[in-house]
Amino acid sequence: MAESASEIAGSLVPLAKQQAMVLLESGYVWMDMGKFDKAKDVFAGAATLMPKSEVPQLALGALEFAQGRHDKALQAYRAAQRLAPQSSLPRAHAGEALLFMGKVPEAVKELKAAIDLEPDSDGARLAQALIDAKEAGILPPAKK
Repeated sequence: MAESASEIAGSLVPLAKQQAMVLLESGYVWMDMGKFDKAKDVFAGAATLMPKSEVPQLALGALEFAQGRHDKALQAYRAAQRLAPQSSLPRAHAGEALLFMGKVPEAVKELKAAIDLEPDSDGARLAQALIDAKEAGILPPAKK
């Protein structure tokens, strides 16, 4: 059976892009409300439903990052990179996590790689903004 263009490729059950968006948005709503356990359940469920998509891994990384667990965020971003090695967004987020971990040379390498991969993408714009913030002395944040 041919897969519809509006369905997520490689999902365990037929899942339309709109359904996936609503599912992930509900996780972000939980996260914004500070209900991190519920958000993690949603994002982990989405990752299980869409094992070939980097998007749920990015969401899991954002959740960990929001809680200050930059090492765990980096793990999720690396998982997203493995799923989408030619996408700049996972690299840009990995660079951000590395900046916040104080691993500046490694972070800059990731950020530049994100820009080189897809120069006109959202990932490249995020990476450039992070490089600019680093050059302005805003990032990495000062240790407490």
